[in-house]
Amino acid sequence: MHTKDSIKDINHHEEFHSLSFRPISRSSWQGTGTATKTFNYHGKGPHVYLLNPYIPNHSQNPKINSIVNITFPTSIGFVAAYLRQNGVDRVDILDEQLYPLSDKDLEALIKSMSRPAIIGISSLTLNASRAYQLAEKIKKIDPSVITVIGGIHPTVLPKEPFDIGNIDYAIRGEGEIPMLELVKGILSGKTDFGDINGLTYMENGSVINTPPTKLVQNLDDIPVFPYEMFEGDLHKYPGFAGVFGSRGCPYFCTFCSARSMSGLKYRYHSVERLTHEFKVLIRKYKQESVFLMDDNIGVHKTHFKETCAGIVKEGLHKEAFFHGSMRGDNATDDILDAAVEANFKILYFGLETGVEKLMKQIDKGESVAQVADAIHRASARGISVGTTIIYGLPNETQKDRKDTLKFVKKLPIISCRFNTLTPYPGTQDYVTAQSQNRLLVKGRWENFGVQYMWEGDEIPYVPPGESRLQLMFDTMFANLSYYLSFSGIIKIFTARYAGGNVIKLERYWYIKPREIKKFWDVGTLISGRFISVTARLGVEKIKMLLGIKYEDELLPTYEAACEPGAVPAFDRYDKMVEIREKRKAKREREVSAAELAKYV
Repeated sequence: MHTKDSIKDINHHEEFHSLSFRPISRSSWQGTGTATKTFNYHGKGPHVYLLNPYIPNHSQNPKINSIVNITFPTSIGFVAAYLRQNGVDRVDILDEQLYPLSDKDLEALIKSMSRPAIIGISSLTLNASRAYQLAEKIKKIDPSVITVIGGIHPTVLPKEPFDIGNIDYAIRGEGEIPMLELVKGILSGKTDFGDINGLTYMENGSVINTPPTKLVQNLDDIPVFPYEMFEGDLHKYPGFAGVFGSRGCPYFCTFCSARSMSGLKYRYHSVERLTHEFKVLIRKYKQESVFLMDDNIGVHKTHFKETCAGIVKEGLHKEAFFHGSMRGDNATDDILDAAVEANFKILYFGLETGVEKLMKQIDKGESVAQVADAIHRASARGISVGTTIIYGLPNETQKDRKDTLKFVKKLPIISCRFNTLTPYPGTQDYVTAQSQNRLLVKGRWENFGVQYMWEGDEIPYVPPGESRLQLMFDTMFANLSYYLSFSGIIKIFTARYAGGNVIKLERYWYIKPREIKKFWDVGTLISGRFISVTARLGVEKIKMLLGIKYEDELLPTYEAACEPGAVPAFDRYDKMVEIREKRKAKREREVSAAELAKYV
């Protein structure tokens, strides 16, 4: 693997229903070597290739992949646009969700590149195993290629890539600025990169972390997302029309690692910039809906209302509908009224639990009652509402899960997805699971999916005193009972969006043999797993009646490099902790961006 000291030698070598799109099944491409991307530059192609790895089949079954929405790879798009805007014009992208790379494909890609060649790999935790596999294959094909990994996973576990090997540099936090500085340095023959913030590399056998990346304060300095780089595959992305309007999150949810990437300070694009992107998607690419991909579109209420007014002023609300995610305590009546006027047809509220004590525990800073009230008020205005629930929170009991399911079924929502807690690195729940010695990591994080119970028993966390089989059964039962109820079945046939914005269905799927077969295959898989878990849970309960003590044979297991106490990537972490403790002491229900701005 290359270190800083070996760059001199290199430089001598020149993660609902779709609209009218017909989705492509990634699994039908994977590993076949039949990807339609061609690499025929003969060594005169891009200096930089940015790759988005697929989620391996051992983490998500191909049958399930066939009905799950493909996530639009925004990270590599933003980095590519920033590089091109700043003089690195020989850059290209490849999304393995659409074009999985066989060894032959990867070799052709590498041979097509100009030298020095730099391949950047974006990594979530769930596809980290594929990211590391790609790096290994790249180095076997051509050791001179410089490999760079970025994304949330190396941000919160920056040492892990170097323990595994085949990675030259890891970028922590928002990647545009450090990637540009790194690429320009390599192309100019630079060999010392210690002055680049947000970079991790090996030097003299030690892992070096430079200071955290400085956040981009004016998001309009980042170029418009390069939709043109993806437009040839537009029909393959049910979620093509996605826009990020902001970065940063001023909240402290124990299960979320978003702050590790973008910090606490809430930053947002101007209304003019957002309406420009909306017009591009709606009028150039003929999109019928636009998804605001922010974790919370209502943090800055004035800005949200101005954005809605901008949509109406441009007449975009008559040409498409909008949808996005919002917190219950942000959804005041004036916010919901503005959303209705701008033709927001769907809002997603993260309820997480129906039990107030657990809501306090996960530190969302809002109550179950507030979220439920927001759902009712949004629904009363004609907005369709979706939500998500997390089962398996620390200190949760089976009764809590039953109470949550009863509560959810009384809400006026169109979709609800029940997930098991996945304590991602960089979250407080990750620290909690480690401290309890109950963090189960299979392989290289291959079980870190919120619906992994459909793949295997090795879900990453089970609360102390709870049964693994019981938790999986409860989560499976909640999903099945919700969607296979009478109203749930009606929604599958009639609602445009279902399945928590995850499931994709063609219009009139129920009269198309191919689509029916997909659902038959998924139904067979799911029913098989559910029957297996149910039967084994029954045996477990019989053993308990006979006085045989329950033991979770899967714990503790550490099969991957888990880094306790990984250093958060965002600035002023000490102040974040200070703010959190102050809020807890005062039992605040909301922390505004303005209050946090002076600290971050």
